This record gives sequence, C-alpha cells and structure tokens, in this order.
Amino acid sequence: MKTPNTPDQVTRDNRKSWPKFILVMLLCMAGGAVLGYGSAWLVGSYSFDALADAAGRAAGACAPFAVLAAVPFLLAALACCRRARALFAAWDGEDEELPARADARLDWALVWLTTAQLLALLLFAVSVSMMPLGYAGPGAILASAAELLAVLFAVIALQGRVVDLTRRFNPEKQGSVYDFKFRKKWLASCDEAERQRIGQAGFTGFMACNSSCLITAVVLTVLNALLPIGPLPSIAVMIPWIAGQAAYLAECVRAKKGPGRS
Repeated sequence: MKTPNTPDQVTRDNRKSWPKFILVMLLCMAGGAVLGYGSAWLVGSYSFDALADAAGRAAGACAPFAVLAAVPFLLAALACCRRARALFAAWDGEDEELPARADARLDWALVWLTTAQLLALLLFAVSVSMMPLGYAGPGAILASAAELLAVLFAVIALQGRVVDLTRRFNPEKQGSVYDFKFRKKWLASCDEAERQRIGQAGFTGFMACNSSCLITAVVLTVLNALLPIGPLPSIAVMIPWIAGQAAYLAECVRAKKGPGRS
C-alpha cells in the first residue's frame, strides 16, 4: 500500500521547485519583450508590404511543383522497405537479430512516410493560399492537387508494405492499412510491452504538441499586435490544442472509472 505524502513533504517539494519556476517565467517574459520590441523594430525599419509581396511571388512561382519536395522522403522510405524485404528473404526463422534489424528499417520507413505526408499537405496548403492573393493561378493549384494525391497514394501503398512485412515477421499481428478499423485491430494484437511503448510514445507526442501549440500561440499573439494577420491563425492553433486536451482529460477520467463504472 502506498504511503500518502504528508503536507510538510508537499510544501517542501513546492518550495524546492518555486525558484526554478520563477526563473523560467522571468526568462520567458524577457524573451517575449525582446521578441516584441525586435518585431516592432523590424516592422518600422522595413516595408512589410514589400517583404510580403516578395515572399508571395516566390511561393507562387513554386506552387505548381512545391509538393514534389516530398518525393525524396518517399524514395528513402522505399529504400528502407526494400532493405527490410531483403532481410526477410534471408531469414531462416531462427536468427533473432535479423528481425530486429528489419524492424529498425521499417521504423525508419514510417518516419520518412510521415515526413512526406505532412510536408506534402503543408506545401499544398501554402500553394492554395497563394491563389486568392493573386500569386498562383488555377492551373498551378490543379497541378499541386494532382501531386498531392499521388504522394498520398504512394504513402498509403508504402505503409501497406511496412505493415505486411511487419506481419510476416510477427504472425500474431492483425490488420490491414486498407481497413478503416486497422488501428483498433493492430492495437488489440499488441502485447502489454508493445502497448506500454505505444502509450509512452503517445504521451511524449502529446506533451510535444502542447509545447509547440503554446509557443505558436504566444508568437502569433505578439505578431497580431504588430501585423494585420487577423485572428484566424490563432484560432487554427487553438482548435487542435483544445481537442487534444479534451480528448486526453476525457480518456483519463474514463480510464480511472474502469470498465462497468459510470
């Protein structure tokens, strides 16, 4: 049975953490002041309209083929899949080191695929935003959309290869990437150690998302005070932040209640 912390121990822990917390807050305030004054100086020293126009022209010129920047990451993922397939072909079913090497290759394949997917979506969104500003035409957007679809289909196909190869090394794994319930089936086929790793990775990603959303929200707030960018970027940051927090807290409450408890 766990021994509860005494009030004195809780107080000591808080007092021990307070100096570091206050120091971090002061540094953040100082950083915000420097960022604010620096941004104001830049806006006063240079023509924002001229900089925005130059950036818009450059982005508009790149719009027809910007999404193709994701292709090198697709090729890297394909190379990892081929190497993992070669390792599987050479596996005699007894060597325990070879599956681990193949699994590492497949992990890197997923890294490259995720990078390609996110980069393609980002570049397509930037390209589309150039059209109402007059820096890109409908033809450029159509070309960018076709490239995006091609990249997404390639990502899904290569993810299917990764899952298929993983299942060959681990016959207990279940699910197909083309099944809408793939994630549930895959998680259900994982053992306790794998689920623990997934949970740890998910919590790390959740904390990284919180930090990045907080920093982005602060930066956008400062920029909104200096530049006419409007509230939409700040709202766009807050929506996934709120959704992530709500989902996390709801799951914590549900997990503490346990099955069969309301």
